[in-house]
Amino acid sequence: MFFLPPSSIVHLMVNRKMRPICEQYLYHTVDLISLPYRSFSFLKAFALRPDLALLVKQLHVDLGWIRVTLQDLPTLLQPDDLTAPSLAKNLRSFDIVGLNWLSDPTLTRIREVVCQMNLTSLSAISWHSNRPEDNLSVSRAMVSNLRAILQFQPQLEFLTVTGDHIDAAVVNSIETADVPNLKRFQGRIPLATAFLNTASKLDYLDLHLGHESVSKTPFPRMCNGHKIRVLRVGVFLTYASSWNGFERFLASFPNIETLVILAIDWFGQGRLSSYFDSIVSYLHVLPLLRKLEIRGLAGSFTEDPHLKPKDLLKFKECCPNLERFIDTEQREWVYARSYENGRGFDVRLECQLLRKKIRHDYDLLIPQLDMWGSVMHSSSTYVHPLELH
Repeated sequence: MFFLPPSSIVHLMVNRKMRPICEQYLYHTVDLISLPYRSFSFLKAFALRPDLALLVKQLHVDLGWIRVTLQDLPTLLQPDDLTAPSLAKNLRSFDIVGLNWLSDPTLTRIREVVCQMNLTSLSAISWHSNRPEDNLSVSRAMVSNLRAILQFQPQLEFLTVTGDHIDAAVVNSIETADVPNLKRFQGRIPLATAFLNTASKLDYLDLHLGHESVSKTPFPRMCNGHKIRVLRVGVFLTYASSWNGFERFLASFPNIETLVILAIDWFGQGRLSSYFDSIVSYLHVLPLLRKLEIRGLAGSFTEDPHLKPKDLLKFKECCPNLERFIDTEQREWVYARSYENGRGFDVRLECQLLRKKIRHDYDLLIPQLDMWGSVMHSSSTYVHPLELH
């Protein structure tokens, strides 16, 4: 079942005996990010089929459709009626994009629904106002609402909050009691700093360095950086003038065992290997590093045919404990003992990593949403809500 595409699984659902098995697999993880109208369609499926909502464990939706005028939407699910996700009683991971729901005072209903859930993973996106004078009030509202949600989620282990211009003085209001079980955080540096100082179990950081140079990115009060074991850093190379200061940044996390550097070049003109020399000179501050991944965002870099196994040996020279390296093509290399080259070690290709994820690459058009009124009430036709088109 795992290796079948969603369209093939839907065809199997015409068999009544196979349908429950297929539904359990299809609905376990639903990823509809960047697909607002398909997200809307899926929430309507919750309203019409509450039994399907009970199958969902991970839900990633785009609520951008709320900004569409009411005349363009069917009447079954109105923008101010967002109770549909609350029907997913077994939901453990919830990702909401498309709205500034953490700070927008008109979206209280969404926050109430999230508070009713029992989550281990939560993701939200917040952004700043176009008026600088409003940024402080937005920061206060966002952090206040976030704390209120966290206090209803004592089992939360993974939290993603991405947003710009978050006031450092405001995030310091986060307390240890708000995140008793938080182990992983993804977001900007100000919030990461706050959780480093309050989350006792935090050992994984996924940081967005934004459009600033690494050397100019403030990272204050890193007194608890020693507890981080996994660090993932996204660097916008288009805006980073140099890697100056990156050594000081890495030195804040002396006990890292896994390091992932995602080099992002929006113009796609560079070769990833050209940045290797800049990075490798700083790795000596990570004596415990065992796994390293340096790659570019898919489609950001041109293919680099000149990357050879010998190019990877320099990483091992800087990090004696390094065992594995993953490149931009998701190939995993393994360092092994060898005395043929005089270094005492060599590198070999172990495997090609494969990442399979069920999601749709196209969204629904607004007129297609009107089909729901007739399709779902037909006793002779079964249409899977993830495959309506």
